[in-house]
Amino acid sequence: MFRLFNRYWSLTSLTALLVEAGLIVSALWVAHRIRSLVYFGLSDEVRVLYSPFEFWSMVVPILGVVLFLLYAEGLYEFRDRRGERELMIRLLRALSLSTATLLVLYFFVPELAFGRAVFGLAMVLILLCLLASRLVLQWAFRRRLLSERILIVGSDDAAKDLAREILSRKHLGYRVVGFLSDDPDLQGVSIVNPKVIGMTSKAHLLALAHNVSRVVVAQQDSRGQVSLNSLLGCKTSGIPVERGSDYYEKLTGKVLLDGPRVKSWLIFSQGFVISRSTLACKRMVDLVAAAVGLVLALPLMLIVAAAVKLDSRGPILYRQKRVSRDGKPFLLVKFRSMTADAEQAAGAQWAVQADPRVTRVGKLLRKSRLDELPQLWNVLSGSMSLVGPRPERPVFVDQLRLLHPLYEERHNVRPGLTGWAQIKAPYAASLEESIEKLSFDLFYIKNLSLFLDLSIIASTLRIVLVGRGAR
Repeated sequence: MFRLFNRYWSLTSLTALLVEAGLIVSALWVAHRIRSLVYFGLSDEVRVLYSPFEFWSMVVPILGVVLFLLYAEGLYEFRDRRGERELMIRLLRALSLSTATLLVLYFFVPELAFGRAVFGLAMVLILLCLLASRLVLQWAFRRRLLSERILIVGSDDAAKDLAREILSRKHLGYRVVGFLSDDPDLQGVSIVNPKVIGMTSKAHLLALAHNVSRVVVAQQDSRGQVSLNSLLGCKTSGIPVERGSDYYEKLTGKVLLDGPRVKSWLIFSQGFVISRSTLACKRMVDLVAAAVGLVLALPLMLIVAAAVKLDSRGPILYRQKRVSRDGKPFLLVKFRSMTADAEQAAGAQWAVQADPRVTRVGKLLRKSRLDELPQLWNVLSGSMSLVGPRPERPVFVDQLRLLHPLYEERHNVRPGLTGWAQIKAPYAASLEESIEKLSFDLFYIKNLSLFLDLSIIASTLRIVLVGRGAR
């Protein structure tokens, strides 16, 4: 895996991104060249419609928009198996949105536009190139040409949990070669399918014998229990050696919260360093996006307000106390999606899927996330950001602090309208599920960057467009 823009990329994702960027540029060049030949005719003199500077000034917006929307469609996340039909639907949706976005851009900045013939031909060629690229990639997955062979040092619960995560990505070429353990009773025993294939002192020899591409030390406490000489032999032979907690983070996009030394690992691991310039840029993006969003969404918000009022009695807006940065309370504003007396009898409750307290209009608002539009005002006022951990209610925060000692760390940044946990984890309807989402929130804070924020916003747009439920 590679770290780029504070984001971990698998070899597959990074290769697909770079190859398809090249294919998009190539498709644009071919479309431009064909149109030039048609316009000027065949001759010994090479003549083109646009100069190199003009060509690249037009290429960059198309490249950026298409790649962004391919990412927003989840086409660089290879966690799930996808058939050819779903792949085609996602490609068509991404390129249709790209075309619409670019036409709007060209309306305001016509200098960036190719001619209609070049643009139309280019979009057809881009679709064909991307479809061919994905079919080749799926063929490579089936042939296991993009594989990573992992040797796990350890056999305890931490090693087993890591193995399960790796095996769940078997269709992407991840493979556990086996486990190493110094327990003589476990030699040759199958745990989580792969076997214990030897002692830790044989790590170097076994890694070479099994053509291992990575060694992961996954014991919860490996001090004095692992042969450092053997691991050093792996390292000097060019085989990467990683701690299990580091590899787990890269693989899953969340921080491992279990284990006796989790705090020590977090202290000495990379991350959690957020520059003032990053925070300043993040705040500037928040201000501009919230202000523009409120203006553009005003007509829609008026329609939503009327629908809420006509559907059920009670106020249009719902204000609820939440916890912001540094534990400071604030009033979160949203369109009311539940009955006015939803918590009158039982008090504060977790929202659940198919919650009976949700009104008819509220179901639509929560599914489309339109109920959260007024929170743009919270972003503008500074109590929230566009991206960050979702703000929780004080009564639940008090309980969660007692449940896990690291929960307070999520209050080191502003809470967000959307966040890494919202796009990665299922709906949290209990204290335990909120702790699971904490592992994603800490990953976000640990790796915070503007690029990560943009990728979360892109994924959120995809979730809204395909109608996945509110978080």
